[in-house]
Amino acid sequence: MSDSSEQRMEFIIEQQAMFAVEIAQMKEIQREQAVSVSRLTENMHQAREMLHSVIGGMREGFDNLIVANEVTRRLAEDVGHLAMATSQRVTMLESKHEGDSKS
Repeated sequence: MSDSSEQRMEFIIEQQAMFAVEIAQMKEIQREQAVSVSRLTENMHQAREMLHSVIGGMREGFDNLIVANEVTRRLAEDVGHLAMATSQRVTMLESKHEGDSKS
């Protein structure tokens, strides 16, 4: 074989070897990326579950606030009715007392 043919063959063999190394490196990178994507997917599922839990807790808290607000409103109405009844009783007692003191 001539020198030029041997050089070409060496060049081709070197290129094939470099190509094989690069393919092996790319396969390793792809494997690492697949692992990373899998981890990210799992983290996303966990974050979604936590978010659903937080949303559920917030809904429960809002429901409790609504109930507490309704109870407070009813209590305020009751206090208003009691205040009016007390005022009427005081007025009635004052009228009765004034009537008794005039007699």
